[in-house]
Amino acid sequence: MRLHFYIGLILIAFAVFDFVHPLLPIALWYIPIIWYGYIFVVDSIVFKLRKSSLIVNHPTEFIFMLLISVPFWLVFEFYNLFTKNWIYFGFTWYIHLVDFTIIIPAVIEGFMLINSLHPFSRFKAVFPVKRWELYLVFLLGIFSAVAPIFSPKYGFPFVWLVLFFLLEPINFSFLKKGLLYQMSKGRMDLFYSAILAGPLTGFFWEMWNYFAYPKWAYNIPFMNTLPKLFAMPLPGYLGYIPFSLSILAFYVFFRRFVFKYKDPIFS
Repeated sequence: MRLHFYIGLILIAFAVFDFVHPLLPIALWYIPIIWYGYIFVVDSIVFKLRKSSLIVNHPTEFIFMLLISVPFWLVFEFYNLFTKNWIYFGFTWYIHLVDFTIIIPAVIEGFMLINSLHPFSRFKAVFPVKRWELYLVFLLGIFSAVAPIFSPKYGFPFVWLVLFFLLEPINFSFLKKGLLYQMSKGRMDLFYSAILAGPLTGFFWEMWNYFAYPKWAYNIPFMNTLPKLFAMPLPGYLGYIPFSLSILAFYVFFRRFVFKYKDPIFS
């Protein structure tokens, strides 16, 4: 395995030890420590399977993912001003910024790992996409963008769909890239991998948040009394599916301004 695999294991082990025996101020950085460990481990496994990975073969793109994760998550922080679905405890603004850097690479590394294992390789059906369907998806994106603002109690689920609905039709029509475009070429395996990557990453997010020193808690309409896995009500994990789709749509859209070579994510 590559060196960063062992560095990742050390970071994860250190973070786990720290939540058992919190040592301040290190405990304040528990989430980025354990998540960078996760990213390093998963990236190394992806390299083992593909002979190619983001950190090893595309380090500049990996750094770009870290940077663009911050404005990506700030979109959801904006909506949370209206929905108030989560609240933070023990964070400072600079810890937040470091935490936010892991969001896109964590989900994309998980997506690449799942796809490298080829669990959906037999799904090769072509998913035809018509132009009117793209217009409809974009209109749904506009609706999703305003619904959480004007009706937070009922519109909060649309927060996780906004970026996918708005950007994916653009990725398809003008860039000839993205999940919908790949599905139209018969790559249904990529779509299923993306669906699975969200809850997979979400499980670790919720588990490690549960044990963290600074953490967040939820206040989700109609779900607060439902059974929970860690701090998240069980139905809430479904939100990680559109969340991962939004991450891929967002990244495909913005990487075109920086990188011109073939996208390594959908290979």
